Amino acid sequence: MGPWLSRPSIGRNEVGDVSPGATGDRTEPAAVIPGELADLLERPLYAHLATVRPDGTPQVNPTWVRFDGEYLWLTATTSRRKHRNWQIQPAVALSITDPDRPWRYLEVRGQVELIVPDPEGAEFVRLAERYGMPQGPPADAAERIAVAIRPLYTTTQ
Repeated sequence: MGPWLSRPSIGRNEVGDVSPGATGDRTEPAAVIPGELADLLERPLYAHLATVRPDGTPQVNPTWVRFDGEYLWLTATTSRRKHRNWQIQPAVALSITDPDRPWRYLEVRGQVELIVPDPEGAEFVRLAERYGMPQGPPADAAERIAVAIRPLYTTTQ
């Protein structure tokens, strides 16, 4: 495991609780997210997550995501390829397209900064509700993790 995961990953920061079950108390978006495109993170739009495989080739998957003002949060399981990818290379990118104006998009490049065990599937449940598909914990909840990505750069149109 790389040094980016050596810090305690308890799901908290100095500003407030950002754990999978938290509502988030940050009101200002991260400075790196352009205000005119913040709606793409506020709306329940699918993001495409790019990670880097061990051989250097990209892997891209659609994913649910939420932004708490500091981190982009998603859920995964410990058995997924993307989890193994970001353990080796924490640099990731997400792309979100406006479905009403497909030429309008936000690409966020950042780093996986926190990986929080989530054996109750709380982040999955939270994201399912956000995306209009409320349900209980998934069958694979025991191996679920909540993943926090710190946005570092954006490209937009």
